[in-house]
Amino acid sequence: MKDTDGGGLKRSGDGVRPLNGAEKVTALLLAMGKPMADRIIKKFEDREIRELARCAASLPVIREDVIEMLVKEFDAKLASSQELVGSHEEAQNLITGIVSDDRVAEIMSELNGTAPDRVWSKLASAADDKLTQFIANERPQVAAVVLSKLDIDKAATVMEMLSSKQRVDLSQRLLALKPVGDSAMRLISERLSQELFHQAGSSKEMSSHARLGAILNNLDRAQIVEVMSALVQSAPDDVRRVQDYVFTFEDIVGLTAEDRSRLFDEVPSDRVVSALREAAPEIKELVLQSLSPRSRRMVEAELANAMKVTSKTVQAAKRAIASLAMGLAERSVIRLRSGQDVAGAP
Repeated sequence: MKDTDGGGLKRSGDGVRPLNGAEKVTALLLAMGKPMADRIIKKFEDREIRELARCAASLPVIREDVIEMLVKEFDAKLASSQELVGSHEEAQNLITGIVSDDRVAEIMSELNGTAPDRVWSKLASAADDKLTQFIANERPQVAAVVLSKLDIDKAATVMEMLSSKQRVDLSQRLLALKPVGDSAMRLISERLSQELFHQAGSSKEMSSHARLGAILNNLDRAQIVEVMSALVQSAPDDVRRVQDYVFTFEDIVGLTAEDRSRLFDEVPSDRVVSALREAAPEIKELVLQSLSPRSRRMVEAELANAMKVTSKTVQAAKRAIASLAMGLAERSVIRLRSGQDVAGAP
């Protein structure tokens, strides 16, 4: 029996069925060997790793010619286009077959901006005082909707900070709260994004804070502290807004141990090594503690090698890690600060 275009699994009686997406990935990873496969798998999420493990445990014999066909298929797809353009269609094609159809639909709804709970998941990381101020100044019905979306501990903290009159009023409104339509929820979430997470996107004021933050992230630590300290005196109302966009490699000391581990799970070992070449001993130790035992041994071995690297390479690695941290924070995977501020800010 001839193999299908995607290759096939060898079954008893020489029956062959096509490989699905997860099985293709598993077969290629097994074929390329552990060192290279480890570098790729390290970038996968836990659920994807579990799926690969399940496939690897149950994968029957795959003939050598099928492996060659998979490699050729992969190579042909790389060679078929001289440029890659990201799109939602490409994203869907990429993950289809790797995760379940329900998970594909969930991920695509997030990319398309149709996931109604996206902003609500970020409320747990919102500062208590900012969230309380937002609820206190909003129309009571909107405030009740927002409060209903908070987890119990967060809602209790906010209620405690409100006035007695507001606590009573919101309690009554929560008891009488009716389901809110999608359009109304979308408007509320957009307002929350603007007020709490600074995602208005179009206003000149907001873009100026983001722009300054991006510029500062490319300066060294001493220069950032100098600018932020000056802003405390000259533009105190703007400091907090700018601070939301400022995060450097050295700021990882403000992350919790759990969030540091989440961050460095996403960082390739060679980038960690470059970033630590000129790092202070306390930062180096914090990073090493955040790595898996195997990754730590690899990084320590590389650091013991007195290889010369340029300062430009070191700074590029640090900025890449800081940028990754900000991206994870945007997706509410980690929190950038636990009650700590950028040096120089109030």
